[in-house]
Amino acid sequence: MIVFFDRAVLSFFNPMKKASLKEFLDFLNQQDAKTFKTDVVDKYLKNHQIDHEEFLPYTFFREETYGRNLIAKNDFYELLVLTWLPEQRTAIHDHASQRCWVMMGLGSLTFKNYEPVGPIIEGKKYQLKAMGRAEVISAGQSPSYIDDGMALHSIANASRKPAISIHLYANPVNRCRIYNESTKTFEWSELEYFTFSGNTWNEPVQELH
Repeated sequence: MIVFFDRAVLSFFNPMKKASLKEFLDFLNQQDAKTFKTDVVDKYLKNHQIDHEEFLPYTFFREETYGRNLIAKNDFYELLVLTWLPEQRTAIHDHASQRCWVMMGLGSLTFKNYEPVGPIIEGKKYQLKAMGRAEVISAGQSPSYIDDGMALHSIANASRKPAISIHLYANPVNRCRIYNESTKTFEWSELEYFTFSGNTWNEPVQELH
């Protein structure tokens, strides 16, 4: 037997509230170190749909590497738009013991997780073990989450089209460890922003049209 559901019925079972970027930022600015360690963000993202077009003023692409565009930041969180041209990718990296939520705004990205290796010591060689198959996450899917207790990971735009992802970190991640696949060692990497609150640095910037 095939059962058809009315759209109104479906919306009743999945009541998503629309939220503006300002409302999302207001919510984030009400949180502190303690609440960011709870499921308060997970519940908000589950129950609210943020219009991704509102992220366009913070969306700038780089030719040489993926772009990190800061929207807002305080002592407890930072919210960024990351931009990806085809074949751009990150190194395998951790998240400096912070929590990370990812929402896809455009296109798709490939996420590949690796077994945590315990305490990381600079200069020590590690053999990382991949955790299952790579996962492709596309715009329209539910937000994903990761922290260092779950896995290390790498992100790549394996498609032929640009991609946009929105990343929420609690606390801010000013630097992280990246895995050098040639030397099989971890190195500290200082993280920089390509743009700050829609203001570009001196480098040429590609806007999304």
